[in-house]
Amino acid sequence: MNFIKNIFKSIPGISWFLDIRRELSLIRFQATQQTRIQQQLFRQILRKSRLESGIIFPTAFEHQTFSQNGEDGILREILRRIKIQKGFFVEIGSGDGLENNTRLLLETGWEGVWIDGSEDCCSLAGKVNQKFVDNGKIKIRNSLVTAENVNQLMSNLNVPKVIDVLSLDVDLNTYHVWEKLDKTSAKVAIVEYNGFFPADSDWIAEYDPNGWWDGGFNMGAALKPLKELGRKKGYRLVGCDLSGANAFFVQEELANSHFPDTPNLNILFEPAQPFLLNNPEHRTDFQV
Repeated sequence: MNFIKNIFKSIPGISWFLDIRRELSLIRFQATQQTRIQQQLFRQILRKSRLESGIIFPTAFEHQTFSQNGEDGILREILRRIKIQKGFFVEIGSGDGLENNTRLLLETGWEGVWIDGSEDCCSLAGKVNQKFVDNGKIKIRNSLVTAENVNQLMSNLNVPKVIDVLSLDVDLNTYHVWEKLDKTSAKVAIVEYNGFFPADSDWIAEYDPNGWWDGGFNMGAALKPLKELGRKKGYRLVGCDLSGANAFFVQEELANSHFPDTPNLNILFEPAQPFLLNNPEHRTDFQV
């Protein structure tokens, strides 16, 4: 085999091409490393600013294991405060199972359901988490979730009426899906919000059951409508991650004992900062 490789490399131009490819790979690696360093430095600046302002939670607890940003650490601290060590989760918009908000829970003894609209993502999620599929800890369903079918999906997958963690990120229709979800409730909900709009904006994306995110600002809802919807469902908004992507809600009776009530929405709000995302290119795999 090595003999064949050496002959192949001796062909005029091939060696030059391979050298160029190696150099380009090295440049890409170094650029990625520099981006990560810059992201981390800016996160530290933001964290220092929040802590100096007395905003300890959730800033001080951000940590990434499998989440895109610091959601793993924030969720872990919420669960520690409300004294939940293991339980049941549902993640709608779970991606490929390599990076999401509940993979760490799965790895630490939880069980639950992942639902995603991409067949390829669901297939990969099943492969990389095969042991959990085999032992029944995770069910993976390929489905485009809408306001019309979300409750039926919960029934079909035998999701308990009360679960411990719900993570919801379906881009364009996130607000509308959460609004209609009444088949099950969660003690903790992580909901994607649109941080490009001011904290007190009433903006909500127009519902389109056949639509998807087009890569622009037209997705989900601003933080205020989600906070108000959460209140109607019995939740209190307790914080947002530094990247301005996810809002964290806790059932009111649990939040009363473990989190300060913060009426000023601007204190909880984090503006969208997509340059902090580890993968700044958001999914657009539903586009035709």
